[in-house]
Amino acid sequence: MKKQIIWIGIIMAWMLCACNEEDKLMYDQTERSLNLWFGSELYSGRVDSMVYNYAYRPLGTELDSIQFYVKLIGKSLEEGCPFELEVVGGDSSSLIEGKHYQLPVYVLKAGVSGGYFPIYFKNTSDLKNREFTISLALKTNDWLTIGAKEYSGLKLIVKDREEKPIYWDNDPEQFIPLKQFFGTYSLTKYQFMIKVIGKAVTRVIYRGKPTAPGEVSYAEALYLQEKCRVALVEYNNNPDNPDRPLSDEYGPISF
Repeated sequence: MKKQIIWIGIIMAWMLCACNEEDKLMYDQTERSLNLWFGSELYSGRVDSMVYNYAYRPLGTELDSIQFYVKLIGKSLEEGCPFELEVVGGDSSSLIEGKHYQLPVYVLKAGVSGGYFPIYFKNTSDLKNREFTISLALKTNDWLTIGAKEYSGLKLIVKDREEKPIYWDNDPEQFIPLKQFFGTYSLTKYQFMIKVIGKAVTRVIYRGKPTAPGEVSYAEALYLQEKCRVALVEYNNNPDNPDRPLSDEYGPISF
């Protein structure tokens, strides 16, 4: 009798596990959600906020952009599916969609589990010496839901102000501080760099893909460092430059 009870218990436990597994499979096959963040496609490289500074945009650019990453959770896509972002907070009356930035309709392609997508910034001059913040979130639709809470929104800090890049002296582990390539910051040095490079370098990505304006890879940072060194030698050897050697408050500039 005891053996029969034990066997009945084992069978019931097995049936319960099988039902739970079936429920899990059914959920995985029917539910989809999206996680989104700024930074690399690795979870370890994610950040939920990004600074866009109009002072650093490439000259003559009508549309600039920063990239965010989307990760699909659940059933894979058999065909491309659209998704959108919407403003859910911040200074939306001062930072105006369509005037200052654009949020297009995005499409996650069939068979992929994630990808980079742009937020566009239009050429404008009415934000000079000002700073605004907006919060963005996924707009749910018939085929997807919002993912994990910590990956459900994006925060954009938008400004137009010449200032020291925030990642010059320190940066998280997956990035490298700019000072390791370009030395001590000064406005004179940074203005020279922008003139030589053609854009403002704001961050060096050690792993992953550069996604924001001004971000460069480790290999590109080494190349730009050497480019600045060569340009500085040429500048200091040119008798047409009365301020040679080019100097800042710390003395002659070096890279």
